[in-house]
Amino acid sequence: MIVSNTTPLINFCTIGRLDILEKLFTEISIPLAVKVELEEKKDLFPNIESIFRSGFISIREIENKNTFKSLSIDLDNGEAEAITLAIENNAELLLLDEIAGRNQAEYHGLLFTGTIGCLILAKKQGIIKEIKQLLDEMKTKSRFWIHIDLYNKILKENLEI
Repeated sequence: MIVSNTTPLINFCTIGRLDILEKLFTEISIPLAVKVELEEKKDLFPNIESIFRSGFISIREIENKNTFKSLSIDLDNGEAEAITLAIENNAELLLLDEIAGRNQAEYHGLLFTGTIGCLILAKKQGIIKEIKQLLDEMKTKSRFWIHIDLYNKILKENLEI
């Protein structure tokens, strides 16, 4: 099972490239709180509805409310439920970008990656030809923030500068 938090979905959705995630993972599960967060962002990102129509993203409810409560002390509901869902289902991979969530995922022994990791994997698998254009679009359309040093490092390591 692949579980996703809100941000990676928004990043790929806003540039019209959910197909990248579908090709990488075939199926992605999201918890109910991520669905709610996505719906709350419809005004900022009008094409968010395409996530729900994609056919490869399913919504799952968490069972362990205690794990969720513990995680939600430091995380928003989407991150807390995504991590809980990943723990409950021994997820193969968790998609999330935020540092606090990544710290908790690591603490719980979960394998995770984020938007940038998905782009790198997609390039390695030949799904995309270059990262730079898509990353630049995400920065503009999704308001995806990336430190310039990391941006340059990623492009250099992937032979794009």
